[in-house]
Amino acid sequence: MRDVVIYGAGGLGREVLALLRAQGPGRWNFLGFIDDGKPPGTPISGLTVLGGLSWLTPRAPVAVVMGMADPAAKAALYRELSRNPKITFPTLVHPLAHVDPSARLAEGAVVSTYCSVSVNAALGLCSFFNVGAQIGHDSVLGDFGSVMPHVDISGGVTIGPRCLVGAGAKILQGLEVGPDATVGIGSVVLNSVPGGCTVMGYPARVVERRKSA
Repeated sequence: MRDVVIYGAGGLGREVLALLRAQGPGRWNFLGFIDDGKPPGTPISGLTVLGGLSWLTPRAPVAVVMGMADPAAKAALYRELSRNPKITFPTLVHPLAHVDPSARLAEGAVVSTYCSVSVNAALGLCSFFNVGAQIGHDSVLGDFGSVMPHVDISGGVTIGPRCLVGAGAKILQGLEVGPDATVGIGSVVLNSVPGGCTVMGYPARVVERRKSA
């Protein structure tokens, strides 16, 4: 049985805890939540916040699951924690999700309830696939990406690193979404999205431009 903590004690962190529990007893020894914004001892779902980054670092070996959606925050945290070879990032798949045997899930990827990961699809480092999201054949979700509930990503789509795809969005087949882009909730993406942009609407249009990392 492996010791595991969830980094992030908000709603998404509690959803990750439910996923860990769904995998059945005997696999994980859940120690508690790590959160830099909540005092140690804060009760969360019958458990407690252990502390922040300073609590975690000297207590390896331990597995860490990202319980946050912000792609940039996940990327920064991974850079910090991966310096310690005794900290690992498990790949988690809910028992009620479907992941094709040909799909590739990188270290730290999390696939939630009722998700579908199709033929030759790939999910990057510490990516997160929320409830009911689907990704089509040969599509790629880049490192630290977060896909919110009930998103439909068609086949042959390439989504760059550190992207956020809002709940209910749809992305047409064969398109590219550049690094650090955000697809707004409910948007329908019919054209490729430049890096560092936020798009919204039906069809999705650029509403904000930022500098991509």
